[in-house]
Amino acid sequence: MDPKFLLTTFRHSGKNQEMEIHFSFYENGKKSSISNAIIKMSKIISKALNILSAFSVDHPSLRPDELAKITNIPLSTIYRFLDGLLKAGYLIKDSSTQRYRLGPTILRLARVAEAGLDFRTLAIPWMEELFKKTGEAIYLVVRNGESWLCLESRMPAGVGIRLLLRPGETAPIYAGCPGKVLLAFLREAEINDLLKKIQLVKITPRTVADRQKLLKQLADIRARGYHYCQGEYVPGAWGLGAPILNAHGTVEGAIVISGVLQGGKPPINELAKKILEASQNISAKLGYIPLTQPASVGGKN
Repeated sequence: MDPKFLLTTFRHSGKNQEMEIHFSFYENGKKSSISNAIIKMSKIISKALNILSAFSVDHPSLRPDELAKITNIPLSTIYRFLDGLLKAGYLIKDSSTQRYRLGPTILRLARVAEAGLDFRTLAIPWMEELFKKTGEAIYLVVRNGESWLCLESRMPAGVGIRLLLRPGETAPIYAGCPGKVLLAFLREAEINDLLKKIQLVKITPRTVADRQKLLKQLADIRARGYHYCQGEYVPGAWGLGAPILNAHGTVEGAIVISGVLQGGKPPINELAKKILEASQNISAKLGYIPLTQPASVGGKN
């Protein structure tokens, strides 16, 4: 007998217009308390989620015995759960190998979750945190055709007009830190197509306007995971940025710290750690799972 809630008591007082209703929970023909039923149901849900969570990028397919070992759930119980998860589409089974994978229902739910993610909303708390920690200008940027576009900015009081970048403002994608970070993490075919359309011109004496030098720099940025430059778009200004990647591994935007050069470079390694922490956390909230070790600070800037 399946668990059921049954109406067991009904009282009505016409004079006072009062109604009293009682329900009882029955399982296997035996009366049980609703609290016990809720506890049991929560344990069932927890086990099912543990089984689904056992799958990962490193282990996309698993045998029942491997699931039992990872989740610490008895093998006999694993088999019972697998049957239900298969029927609901949460898992699929390869009959030739007896291995299980996440199924189409999980993919559908992932797409629903992704559709509900607001990139800008997720990024703003990290922008605020960086602003508090560094006291420098913070930008959130996205690609806009052949340009980069500022979505959000946080500015310290009294910032010079050179650094004043308001939401909605754009700049050439090849010039300056924000655009180069976006450009570096596009697919190779996209980069080549884009650079065929763009006429590279020097905006400042430090702007890289040679195609081969730019491609080499973009490869270095991808390898490092972040980028520092100075004076390439605004003379006397520096920028340090990192990409924000979505669940498909494509670049969604970039987060950038910027300031004015004052007698030397800023503390690049210290700031790079902060910008990578922010970009990697925002990317994780967008569903990005790195296939290799996440970028860390080190190497030539």
